[in-house]
Amino acid sequence: MTTKLELSGGRVLSDRMDGTPTMASPSWWGADTLRIRGRLDDVAVHVRRYTDAARSYVNVPAAVAATETAGAAGLGPAVVSSDVASGELVLADLTETHRTATLADGNTAEFVHSYFEIRSRVGDLKPTVVREATVFDDIRELGFRLGEAGAPVPAELTYFRRVLDDAEKRIKATDFDRELRHGDGNLSNVMVSRTDGSLLLLDWDLAAMIDPFQDLGVALVELAEDEAHARELFEVAYGSFDEALLARCLFYGYADHVRQGMLGMLVDALDPGSFEYSKFGDWQLLRARLALSGTRSGELLRRIDR
Repeated sequence: MTTKLELSGGRVLSDRMDGTPTMASPSWWGADTLRIRGRLDDVAVHVRRYTDAARSYVNVPAAVAATETAGAAGLGPAVVSSDVASGELVLADLTETHRTATLADGNTAEFVHSYFEIRSRVGDLKPTVVREATVFDDIRELGFRLGEAGAPVPAELTYFRRVLDDAEKRIKATDFDRELRHGDGNLSNVMVSRTDGSLLLLDWDLAAMIDPFQDLGVALVELAEDEAHARELFEVAYGSFDEALLARCLFYGYADHVRQGMLGMLVDALDPGSFEYSKFGDWQLLRARLALSGTRSGELLRRIDR
């Protein structure tokens, strides 16, 4: 049995997976998109089409533009075609040529160097549409959206946001440059070549003009087992050690935990039963609790603007 999927422009994709969906991102198990693998003009492709819930919070024009530009530069999968109106991306199918990165990869020096290097190269991209929002901006927008949706939120979210507001003020006082960055630190959005170990970045939904240390921060909290490990990784990425900049990075990473948790809560409200978002959002909120509770976070906060 062969399933047909009609794409934008009247094209038809023959699905070789008999309609069984595959993963766009293992963190969500592709819950933000309708996804399907198949052949288009005899080329193996992977189609992503944003769900209605995802389209409500993703800046689709910016995400599509970043994906296209990254693909053309060899930093992401090649884009066969795209359609902003339908939220559709037709990408080269990497299933046979690449595997998904895991935390175990982060234990190897070769991967770590390659990972930081490809993330920094994003700054050279010039997409036609660019999102401009920090993680703190995203948290404010998600807070508004959660209230609008009448979604239940944990009482501690107020405390998290108060601490992060303080961190944002301290970071702004130090001033920072804005550059295009991928913005998502989840290793499930990294593909590793099965032949030479080279990397590609997936899922450009959070790509934006941001402080480069925000991008480093979300990567650090994903890779590092503890603060001591984060110090080592920071020095690898930055080339030297700086106490204040590490504190800035870590707070950006902690803010990302809160952002991802709030995103999970929002999609739960917009699309009840979307358990992939729910479980990942709950995990991120647990990480936020561990990072922002107690006196340790206050000490780290004071380091930002020393």
